[in-house]
Amino acid sequence: MPTAARLAGAILFGLWGFYHAALAAPFFLEGRPPRSFLPASVIIGLYLGWRYVGRRAGNGYGAAIGAGVTAGFAFGFLSLLVIAFSQMIRHSLHNRYQGLSDAILDIFDLMISESSRFTDINLFISLFGGAVLCAWVTEYVGQKYR
Repeated sequence: MPTAARLAGAILFGLWGFYHAALAAPFFLEGRPPRSFLPASVIIGLYLGWRYVGRRAGNGYGAAIGAGVTAGFAFGFLSLLVIAFSQMIRHSLHNRYQGLSDAILDIFDLMISESSRFTDINLFISLFGGAVLCAWVTEYVGQKYR
């Protein structure tokens, strides 16, 4: 059921996903993220804001911190999944895999290898601090417009 908290969560987390994608862009090779990274980050943010954080709004600001931290972890995992999937597609177009199972298993190896590139304190602060801030605003909207 659409609520004001879900709408606010979707908008805030979508904007936060856009900001975080722009902040992470210099950490890619040659400063160029995959083409799908920016739209995927916005869609992931919209989804997390609507389905996860917006649904949990109205339970208090302590619960909003937990929802924000969880959304930050989920955003980080799904962003790495998008990066690894796009690299797997590129590798499969160059015939690097013997079959489908090799390509799928390589996604997780690529996620691990790509995660070492994004170990910057500013990214972590933006990831979790921004998620908690967006969750607090979503909680405020959820309490104000029940």
